[in-house]
Amino acid sequence: MPKPVGFRVTAACAFVLLMILISAPGGALIAGEPTPRPEPPRVVQVYPSDGMRYVPVDTAIHIVFSEPMDEASTIQSVNVSPALQLVYPSSWQFLNNKAIMVIVPAKPLRYSTTYKVVVSRSARDSQGVEMQQDYSWSFTTAAAPPSPVAVPVNGDFAAGNIAGWTWRHSEAAGSRAASWSVVADGERQHVLKISRPPTFEAGSCSLEQRIDAELPAFGLVFLSFDMRLDDYTLKEYTTGSTYPLKVVLTYLDRDGVEHSFVRSYYFHLPLEGGVDSFAEFVELGKWTSRSYNLSTLVPRPAFLKSLRFECSGWAWTALLDDVRLVW
Repeated sequence: MPKPVGFRVTAACAFVLLMILISAPGGALIAGEPTPRPEPPRVVQVYPSDGMRYVPVDTAIHIVFSEPMDEASTIQSVNVSPALQLVYPSSWQFLNNKAIMVIVPAKPLRYSTTYKVVVSRSARDSQGVEMQQDYSWSFTTAAAPPSPVAVPVNGDFAAGNIAGWTWRHSEAAGSRAASWSVVADGERQHVLKISRPPTFEAGSCSLEQRIDAELPAFGLVFLSFDMRLDDYTLKEYTTGSTYPLKVVLTYLDRDGVEHSFVRSYYFHLPLEGGVDSFAEFVELGKWTSRSYNLSTLVPRPAFLKSLRFECSGWAWTALLDDVRLVW
C-alpha cells in the first residue's frame, strides 16, 4: 500500500511560495505589504544662498543635506566654478552627524566674481542612496575695497592744523589743560606737538579720527608714525593709564567683534612698580619711527573703526608726524 505524499507536497509548495514572496519587488515577506524604499538625500539649504550678492571673500560655503552623507562621494560630487584653492582634508568639514558640509577655501575668493556651485546626483547618503538629481546655485562676491589715498586724513598735519581729527582733554577744575600746536622741527615742516605744563593734578587728552574702512581679507596692513617724547616732568605712571603717549587702534574682526590694538611709550622706568606689557621704551628727545604689521593680529582686523592717540599724567610733551595706515 503506497504511503501518503500530501504532507511532502504541501511543504514543498509552501517553500516555493515563500521564495516567491521574498524575491518579489520591495522584498515583502507578506503579500500586499512591500518594504518602502529609502528617500534619496537632497540639499535643503545653502550659504551663500542662490543669487546672493556682496558676499565677503573670506566666506566658507555651507551645504545642508536632508540626512547624514557619505563623505567621500559627497566631496567628489561638488564642483565650484571658478575653481577654488582647496587643501584636503582641511578644506572639507562635516558637521551635525555629517548632514552639513562646509567648504573652507585655502585662500579667499576673488572679488567681484560670480561663483556657480553644483552638487551632482552622485552624492550618496550614509546608507549608500544617491541624490535623485543635481543641485546648483550661484552667488557673487563683493567688490574690492578702494585703496585709500590718505588714511588717516591729515596724518602728516600738512594742513597746519588738526583737520580730520577730534581733540579732547580732561583735567581738574582750575588745573592747567593740555594743548596742541602744529610746529616746524628741524627739517620737518609740520609736526603736531601735544603738551601740558607741569602741574600737581593728573589730566589727559586725546586726538582721534574715525577711519570706518573695510580691509581686504588677505595681504599686509600696517600702522606707522614718527614720534618724539620730551621731558615727562613727574617720573610716575599709573598702570594702563598715565603715559606720555599711547596709540589705540579700534577694529572689528570678521565676526563683527570689536578689538583694540594698544601701544604706549615711556623713556624711563617709574619710581615704583612696572609698566604694561604693551609699553615700549623710546629714547628721550629723539625722533623714532614706529611700524606695526596689523595683519598678524589674531583675530585679523576686517574693519578699522578709529585711530586714537592719548597723553596722560601730570605733564608731557609728545610730537607726532607722518601717521599712516596702509594696506
